[in-house]
Amino acid sequence: MVEVRPDWAPVAALRFRELVDVGFFNDARFYRTIPGYIAQFGVAADPVVNKEWCVGFRACKLLPDEEPKVSNRKGTLSFASGGPGTRQTQMFVNLADNGGLPNFLDAQGFAPFAEVVQGMDVVQKLYGGYGLAEAASGGLLGGPSQSKAAYYGNGYLKEAYPKLAFIIRAEVVL
Repeated sequence: MVEVRPDWAPVAALRFRELVDVGFFNDARFYRTIPGYIAQFGVAADPVVNKEWCVGFRACKLLPDEEPKVSNRKGTLSFASGGPGTRQTQMFVNLADNGGLPNFLDAQGFAPFAEVVQGMDVVQKLYGGYGLAEAASGGLLGGPSQSKAAYYGNGYLKEAYPKLAFIIRAEVVL
């Protein structure tokens, strides 16, 4: 269970709610897990949905940057980015305290907007055996291609990477 904290990053919290409300995360894979670092998700199962949000495509629904108000500590969620002004739908759960050494996620501008309040033990066990070396492009060598996952959806991920864990359904609980 994730608790969203709009006081930490209101723009990110609103985007997350919007994505949950449209079912974006239903059946979505954790496609990039680096044990002791992060577990990344945010590519929809359906490539048509990815194209609507522009995951891996042009004319994106970009999310403005926000200054981090809290540290990227274990269990917090932040939107991923490829540099300033590039946040979209992809995000990660910190599997360790990544704010300072050696990863410096706070200084790089990754703003936590939520935290895992129940089930972190499950998140810690996500399969992380598909490519443990990070490529210069930001993906994992030998791991799932983010652009192929966006273009082909779960068809690609299920066939090529069958051990990936996934979100059955995301919903708002008040």
